[in-house]
Amino acid sequence: MGTKRDVKAGDSMEQVQVLSGVIAIGLLLLFGVSYFRERRQLRNGVWLNGFFIAGGIWLLTSAWGSGNPWLLVPVLLVDGLLVLALLLGIYGVIIFLLYNAHQVWRREAHSLTNLLGLLLAIGLSGLVVWQALIFGDVLPPPLMLLFSFVPVLVGYAFLNFWNYLTISLVYQLHRPRYRQQAIVVLGAGLLNGTEISGLLASRIKRGVTFYQKQIEKGRPAPLLVFSGGQGPDEKLPEALAMQRYAVEQLQVPEKDTAVELQSTNTRQNMAFSARLIQQRFGPRYRAIFVSNGYHIFRAGLLARQVGFNAQGIGAHTAGYFLPNAFLREFAAIMVLHKRLHLRVAAVVVSLAIIQCLLALA
Repeated sequence: MGTKRDVKAGDSMEQVQVLSGVIAIGLLLLFGVSYFRERRQLRNGVWLNGFFIAGGIWLLTSAWGSGNPWLLVPVLLVDGLLVLALLLGIYGVIIFLLYNAHQVWRREAHSLTNLLGLLLAIGLSGLVVWQALIFGDVLPPPLMLLFSFVPVLVGYAFLNFWNYLTISLVYQLHRPRYRQQAIVVLGAGLLNGTEISGLLASRIKRGVTFYQKQIEKGRPAPLLVFSGGQGPDEKLPEALAMQRYAVEQLQVPEKDTAVELQSTNTRQNMAFSARLIQQRFGPRYRAIFVSNGYHIFRAGLLARQVGFNAQGIGAHTAGYFLPNAFLREFAAIMVLHKRLHLRVAAVVVSLAIIQCLLALA
């Protein structure tokens, strides 16, 4: 009997190994084709993360089936760490977000967008308390069923964030060739209405560095397009301040620059800059855009939406600012697809209400 069970278990393990391997290869090929055809889409993250999951299952079943401890122990160790991270990770995330919120509070303006990390930490703390009340049988069953949508929606948001974060980091690995006709540098708010901030300076320097390297390789100088209009608290358009900084501080010839002065958000940055470039170089132009690394994937999504055929390169951002910045970008991307997410939320909440009503009936 034991031998038959062992044989059946071995056959099942082998089937899982083969199936997971086939799925992993298929998802990797799908990711490769999709990514190199169009880098600026969220579905690329779905294929890549699916490959990681299927590949992980294949690796585990292969190590287990081999019986080789040199293969099995490392795989089990990694899997154990992943399980531990899932079980205890929320507490680590809360502590990290609170620490990071303190750093941002000390160094940045006290705006709502700079408090996203703190707000998330408070929300996750509330979820931990709520789950403790549920496991402690403190709440009546109908109330537990009514609010069962909360952890489901939190999980849904986490999966979306993980997908966005994965493909955003992969997108930053792209290195365009030094044969561009135009480099669009995206604007950001000016300090005291006229001064270039450190964040904006990093974007300008990144664009100028690419410009200089292309010239060093013996290629024609690309046009540096500075894109940004004038905000209500600014004394001049961002593009003019950026152009002045590049010419006076970084010794870029003014003839190699252009300004786009009308845009007030990233979508307009892309649309108006594309129009300027098309007028200068025609419809078959070669262009890239520059922003901070955390921002270039969403900027790429918006560029695709307005028909601007350009990929992004990222400028350096201070490490303490990145968690809050990625949260802000994720929130903006969720808003881009708000109809889909609202439909999902409506279905989940409706199911929770139905469960509650059935329990009361």
